[in-house]
Amino acid sequence: MDRKVRYGISLVADRLSEYPGWVRLAEESGFDMIGLTDSPSVYPETYITGVLCAQNTSRIRFGPRVTNPLTRNPMVTASAIAGLDELSGGRVILGIGTGDSAAFHTGNRPASVQKLGEYALAVRGLLRGEEITYNGKQLRLMWTKRNVPIYLAAAGPKTLRLAAQIADGIIIGTGVSPDIVKATLATIHDAAREAGRDPAALDLWWLCGCRVGPTRHDAIEDAKSFLAAACNATFQVSLDNKHLPQRLYPAVRRLCHEYDFWEHVKPGRDAKNARLVEQDGLKEYLAERFLVGGTPEDCARKIKEAAAAGATQFWWTANLPDKAAFIRSFSGDVMPLVASKSTAT
Repeated sequence: MDRKVRYGISLVADRLSEYPGWVRLAEESGFDMIGLTDSPSVYPETYITGVLCAQNTSRIRFGPRVTNPLTRNPMVTASAIAGLDELSGGRVILGIGTGDSAAFHTGNRPASVQKLGEYALAVRGLLRGEEITYNGKQLRLMWTKRNVPIYLAAAGPKTLRLAAQIADGIIIGTGVSPDIVKATLATIHDAAREAGRDPAALDLWWLCGCRVGPTRHDAIEDAKSFLAAACNATFQVSLDNKHLPQRLYPAVRRLCHEYDFWEHVKPGRDAKNARLVEQDGLKEYLAERFLVGGTPEDCARKIKEAAAAGATQFWWTANLPDKAAFIRSFSGDVMPLVASKSTAT
């Protein structure tokens, strides 16, 4: 893969009637990937937004970021993603994770890493036209075969290793500070080589927040609900081997314990989850690790630092009231600053 910096965006579909315009604008503005939110209690059905995306774009790749093994039988997922891939002319990817808000809202805990792997392999087998066994049942997708790339969301060493061994791509939630990027890549490369795979063949996307504002302080304040969600998603199951300073263990445990999934990624500086980062130096740490934010120059600098460490594809979550304004600001003000020297990073 070349060193060109690329961008993806997950557009939180809180206003379904405006969604077609958002995806058209994302494509026209130079984004390379669109993520479909899959949390039925919080957002509209992911495959409805997928159809809208297929019908209103022609180049950009897109797909669930991410579905999970808990709310959809692998047959349902395989059939749905195959139909979406056919409708879009083969532009679809399938992102799968252990489950975050979608799991909570159906009364579940996140799936185990083992279950994540079993589910991903089951869906892949079904898409290939194979008869597979899942939870003791024989399943087969009869109406089509599709080559849909499967991406696993990973924020800890176990999921990173699994993804490096079986997935086509990885949606990486470990953070984008240079030290974290280097450590994450080392884990991925080691696991891929152990499985006899070429690490360079993996399509790696770094999931983080992005806010463009008049100052870094303003950007961080506007991103607090995302930072809380990123913290909870990364650390809710375990703090082990995730490069978290021990001094922050109590604050992170408290945030994960108090995180309100009914307010999941709700924007606003005073939103309930946004207030959870206002403790014990946590906000600055989370911003440094999980956010590209500030003036266009601040954002470009952070992207270039991460790219120099090995992260060249970034995937933002746009849980903003005005998504079109963000797309225009980022593509118009930040992308050119990064592209001007992206080949040198």
